[in-house]
Amino acid sequence: MDIYVVTTFHFSQTPASISYHASEREACIAAAERVNAFRADLDPVSLSLVDGDCWQLGLAAAQLVQLAVFGLNVTDVDVSKLADASGFDVRLEKSELQGMTTLALDDRERSTVLAALRGYQRHHCPSDLADTGSNLGRHKSLSPDAIDDLCTRINCDTPFPVEANIVVTLDGGLVQGIAADRPITVRVVDYDVEGADSGDLVMIPRDQGEPVPASVSGWAVDSVCIDPEWIANVDAACASESRATALMAGA
Repeated sequence: MDIYVVTTFHFSQTPASISYHASEREACIAAAERVNAFRADLDPVSLSLVDGDCWQLGLAAAQLVQLAVFGLNVTDVDVSKLADASGFDVRLEKSELQGMTTLALDDRERSTVLAALRGYQRHHCPSDLADTGSNLGRHKSLSPDAIDDLCTRINCDTPFPVEANIVVTLDGGLVQGIAADRPITVRVVDYDVEGADSGDLVMIPRDQGEPVPASVSGWAVDSVCIDPEWIANVDAACASESRATALMAGA
């Protein structure tokens, strides 16, 4: 599965800041946020905010301003060396998230999928299955060798947990952000509808009683971060704390 990685470098910060995003649009918005932070530090008056569509131009402009602050002649600077010369950079890269598949299969399901693939590989398929294999002719069906490779990948991949691992961060009792180890959909149901436009409200069913009006929206979609590495570190820290507590209790 492809994800988008935004990496921020700054000479005064070690290590680099990294965030993971499920779509290129989300990654561009995140990159723009990093660039805008640099621009605000340099000159918040003349360097206005940039959006996700032009974050690269905004970054280059900020780097040139930094070079001018250093007293360098910006006309002589190689554009490819702006990051090194200015001391900061923001990069967006497309990457494959290892160990993640679109389906999480248990042993029984995996065995069934493998058997179906082998059957498809060894026997002539009726036209309806052939159409399914080619998505109605939109692409070529897998060759026998390609099915061999796919079976190997399915059989050897580390099973991905069925449950999504989600971390909600708070500050001052208020939710500040959400991170997950895979793409997720988060909706906010707000029952405080005072002053809201009635046309924007949704009748939300309840376990008991009649449905009630509420405002339903996506949770800060652009800031939901796909960061399995950070979440694994959080889990490791929690596990370490639990072990320390257990040792103290047993002492």
